[in-house]
Amino acid sequence: MRTASPVLTGRFRDIVARIGAVLRAQREIDAQRVLQRYRHLLEQPHETLRLNEIIPVSNEEDIAENAHGSDGCERAAEHPKFERA
Repeated sequence: MRTASPVLTGRFRDIVARIGAVLRAQREIDAQRVLQRYRHLLEQPHETLRLNEIIPVSNEEDIAENAHGSDGCERAAEHPKFERA
């Protein structure tokens, strides 16, 4: 079996090292672009958000109505329930 010459091995290692350096440089450029593009998302907000703000609770009439605006109790009276045999 033939072994690679030291010259070819050195050239191969040099090429691999150059490719690695180019990939690292490109990754750094991409990271800088991402930081510039999304910097506004990383900044701290100027005023604090009110997370503990009181949310008004709906009254019982609003809760009993469905999306169509009809009362759930009235609707149940109109349609008979199916019972198991």
